Amino acid sequence: MYTLGINGGVRLGYQDISAVLLKDGEIVAAVEEERLNRIKHSYGQLPEHAIHSVLKTAGITLRDIQAVGSHGSTWGDAYQEVLESYFDEVFGIRPRITRYHHHDCHAASAYYASGFDQAMVITLDNSGDGSSTSFSVGKGQELTLLERLSKPHSLGLYYSMITQFCGFNRDTDEYKLMGLSSYGDPLKYDFSWLLKWENDLFALDTSFLKEIPAGGSQPTRQQIMFGPNLPEKLGPVRRRKGPITRFYQDIAASAQHRLEEVLVQTVTALHERTGMRKLCLAGGVALNCAANRRLMQLPFIDDLYVQPASSDAGISLGAAYLAAREQGHTCQPMRTALLGPEFTNVEIKTALKTLGVPHKPCPDPAREAAVRVAKNEVVGWFQGRMEFGPRALGARSILANPTHPEMQSMVNLKIKFRETFRPFCPSVIEKDSPKYFKGRLKQAPYMTITYKVRKEARTQLPAITHVDGTARIQTVNKKQNPLYFRYLEHLKELIGHGVSLNTSFNRNSEPIVCTPIEAISAFYGSGMDALVIGNFVLEK
Repeated sequence: MYTLGINGGVRLGYQDISAVLLKDGEIVAAVEEERLNRIKHSYGQLPEHAIHSVLKTAGITLRDIQAVGSHGSTWGDAYQEVLESYFDEVFGIRPRITRYHHHDCHAASAYYASGFDQAMVITLDNSGDGSSTSFSVGKGQELTLLERLSKPHSLGLYYSMITQFCGFNRDTDEYKLMGLSSYGDPLKYDFSWLLKWENDLFALDTSFLKEIPAGGSQPTRQQIMFGPNLPEKLGPVRRRKGPITRFYQDIAASAQHRLEEVLVQTVTALHERTGMRKLCLAGGVALNCAANRRLMQLPFIDDLYVQPASSDAGISLGAAYLAAREQGHTCQPMRTALLGPEFTNVEIKTALKTLGVPHKPCPDPAREAAVRVAKNEVVGWFQGRMEFGPRALGARSILANPTHPEMQSMVNLKIKFRETFRPFCPSVIEKDSPKYFKGRLKQAPYMTITYKVRKEARTQLPAITHVDGTARIQTVNKKQNPLYFRYLEHLKELIGHGVSLNTSFNRNSEPIVCTPIEAISAFYGSGMDALVIGNFVLEK
């Protein structure tokens, strides 16, 4: 039987809208609304396109759905009426809809997807259903909540404050702050006055938040969320587009250091409470791959699973899992993140003809891309089902030579049109990973954890080595993605390393491309040299 999970909302505070379809507890399809409507994060929307997409993938209609799960358990009866009328009006049918707590959905998305037999489960974000954090334990198919923390005591809120202080947008640019932190001194400033540790829990000093009058609305993403006392204590706020000086690098580094310290204390306290040695993470804070590296290294952590769609996009997966459990199904692990739409060569050919762009047949896409990358071309790669979650994992990717010393700045400036300090990630043949990267886990298939680049490899792979000697890696084996694996094998033959620079197939501030036409548009609207799309190749 089929179970549908959705994430959505009718207020602008809710983002990363998505839909996930399960069959008998196994993931069939998952996609974010932004990939289909081309509105980044799809703030405040309901997942109309995403629902249609996952149903189309399975070849079913909404009448085949046994149950629908959503978050918003604390939103009252009015939201239930919104959802029911939405399905009635848009789809012509009103399925049974159950709403679960936001953080229960995050927890389910991590634990059931991990395939662990038992684990600690921590969820961390800005807030959802009034909470910012949850602690749970999973045993078998049972997931038991231990405790929730209420907003405003929130690691996500803390990190968003510093993100804004450094001149970036909250709820979207936290990864920029993380990337910038590698350039600064992590011990320059002590943030323990803002993010405290008391009685085995963290607490945010709320006196530094902007005061909201009774009945007033929450600040928009364009408005500063902290009060004037924060810059009075720290110094001047960086204006958007202003220069990134050493001061802001040190602020970012010190804020990141404090986040990592508190996360280590949080995980340690839960381990001492439960005795468990496996850890699952979800929620926006779980996408902080530098902090995840610290957690991976803890001596009492035997295994770590970070939900690849740890943003609110993963809420739909967790809601689907919880609904499936209520229907008596066994939740199956998430075996891949390649769960979105795909397009046949016939559909790709039609798009090429429609746009009238010159193209050539490409019987061996893996070798074609490898040969071009080895010649220092930057190649768009459009193959198979697209990724679920924020990371490009070899389906909708831009590929480049990691051995070229100027490739990192070249791709940032000519293709991505973004800040030059931002790093790029490597895809690496799984069995070759220990040769280049140092980390406790042998597999890292989702780019959720930072690894140290070995000293001898830093000069070999300068384009994917961050300034602090780390890289957020993706290990690839033949079973996960056979075509992308062959590309890495060919590249190894040509440049001596089964490693590729891999970044998402999009331009700055745009969603990752989903359709052939979007891929062709991004190709011609950037400095990419070639596009390998299905069994065709385009070049300039």
